[in-house]
Amino acid sequence: MSGKQHWRIAAATAAGASHLRDDTPNQDAVAHRLVGVRHGQVVVAAVADGAGSASRSDEGSGIAVATAVDTVVRGIERKPAAAMREHLATSLVRDAVKRAKNEVIRHARRQSVEPRELASTLIVAIASDRLLTAAQVGDGAVVAFNLGDGTAKTLCAAHTGEYANETTFITSRTRPHRIASVGHAAGSDFDAVALITDGLQNLALQMPEREAFMGFWNPMLNDLAHSEEPDAVAGRLHAFISGERVQSRTSDDVTIAIATRYSPNSKEDEQ
Repeated sequence: MSGKQHWRIAAATAAGASHLRDDTPNQDAVAHRLVGVRHGQVVVAAVADGAGSASRSDEGSGIAVATAVDTVVRGIERKPAAAMREHLATSLVRDAVKRAKNEVIRHARRQSVEPRELASTLIVAIASDRLLTAAQVGDGAVVAFNLGDGTAKTLCAAHTGEYANETTFITSRTRPHRIASVGHAAGSDFDAVALITDGLQNLALQMPEREAFMGFWNPMLNDLAHSEEPDAVAGRLHAFISGERVQSRTSDDVTIAIATRYSPNSKEDEQ
């Protein structure tokens, strides 16, 4: 792959219909950063779904995604190869899960509440021109896409329980980084990645195979990849996930982050 590779990223989160009816906060969270490296850029993104039964899970999910992204960014800044090599990337995303849980527990102690009151799932992903890597604890999904031929690959397995809506939270395991599902995809095969929380799972995936339903994904991916104003895509994402088409099909909070790769054509594009 020749030339510097850059990325566009957009994300949105919206309260679900049940939360709007009950006047309860959105318990999902999303965070993302672009990291400059010698050959171009690396995407770092995370989403989390706070437990509906936990009184302060909106705080927990926010802390989890912020800590996970900060951990990965610092790791790449110290060792850029962590975004290119599977074993290094695996260690980095597992460390992000570990540190996210530890920070949530520290916050719980400062607030004198039980950690379970800040329970959330967590997905964290790294995308470079050579490698896409993700770690997942709980439900939701992370998917890699080839925009040219329309192929897709779900990177991680979800943690689901015996009963409907049962999942795993980073605070419910002693070592969540050990049980996290980790997946990889080659950057030469895939040039886009997306993360969603459980609220969008039945719209975005064909179940139970958990394969991407491209009728859901194509409009958003193409919008981000080809928009002349990529900064405006986040607003359109929010309008979509908070609109009737989505809200009529799920009562849960909904969160999405998408990133597409491109090669700048001019010095102006690189700025």
